[in-house]
Amino acid sequence: MSAGSPTAVLEALRGATAGGAGESAILLPPGARILLAVSGGADSLALLHGAAALALPMRWSLAVGHVHHGWRGRDADRDLAFSSDHARRLGLPFFSLRGDARALAREERLSPEAGARRLRYAALLEIAARARADRIATAHQRNDRLESYRIARERRGGAASLGGPRAHRQDGVVRPLLSVPRAGIEAFLQARGLSWRRDRTNGDLRLARNRIRRVIAAASADERLRWETEAASCSDDRDRLDREFARSILPMLRRGPGSVLMDAGALHGLDPELLRFAIEGAALPFARPGRPPMTGREREQILERIAGGRDFRFEAGRRIAIERRGRTLVFSLRKGPAGDPVYDFGNRPSGDIRQWNNYA
Repeated sequence: MSAGSPTAVLEALRGATAGGAGESAILLPPGARILLAVSGGADSLALLHGAAALALPMRWSLAVGHVHHGWRGRDADRDLAFSSDHARRLGLPFFSLRGDARALAREERLSPEAGARRLRYAALLEIAARARADRIATAHQRNDRLESYRIARERRGGAASLGGPRAHRQDGVVRPLLSVPRAGIEAFLQARGLSWRRDRTNGDLRLARNRIRRVIAAASADERLRWETEAASCSDDRDRLDREFARSILPMLRRGPGSVLMDAGALHGLDPELLRFAIEGAALPFARPGRPPMTGREREQILERIAGGRDFRFEAGRRIAIERRGRTLVFSLRKGPAGDPVYDFGNRPSGDIRQWNNYA
């Protein structure tokens, strides 16, 4: 079966009911309560109708969640009405939340895209709690992984960002359509006579993802295939590092008062990519929401200092202090001018270092 086939969506959803090593690897277990994140666009509409078609045999209890980002005016209002209407026609509960993504982006000094993403996931988690869902399914597909890879490569991102969207995040977000290309999404919808909403901001070249889409569209078929192969390889590497991080790094991290502590001696001899992953993972609880904890250049400078074996102090991301004190590495927020912490680590819900793989 071709990934661009009208049946690719249903095959991917059926495949999401089976896992590899245990229950945690299953994206959409039979009998699960699933919140479908539906924007009204082609990808999410395919997720909605595909999941509805399989709900009975899979014993899924479905609900639909829509996030209004507070921009695009009447177009966004029409997206909400469109999504609500499809949920109603399928007989599914519908939930929506409104926010102001631009205000959030300004407040937290994020790009418009990062502000919208942060608002969207916070809203979806709130809706999932209201709907009593144990999974939140989003409609990320294969083209999204390629776009994320190209953006991360331009920004010299680490393994976490190069790997693109994770199939399964620890907060219950799953992406069952990552194997399906845009062609398969549209073939599925066209076979069912379904139209979808189109976002006019997709033509705004001030947004990084839109610029990257132009680059990908202009590339040759051979270039796109090479990039897809690289993206898939990075995703596999990142998933391997996730498992290694949970197995060998996470147990050595300790919470101090407003800090994360790590045994520097235990880092010697680690695979270089795992070492990079470990440094970013320990610093992540102190990162600004929606941002990586450090740049690639900062990460390499920290690794050089660790390899030197001497005590040091380094600041990453303009807010994270990394210190070596003998055998101990200490990650914390830097102090403000008056000596007061600029941030209260203990009050941040996402400060749990176990939420590392919720970053993508």
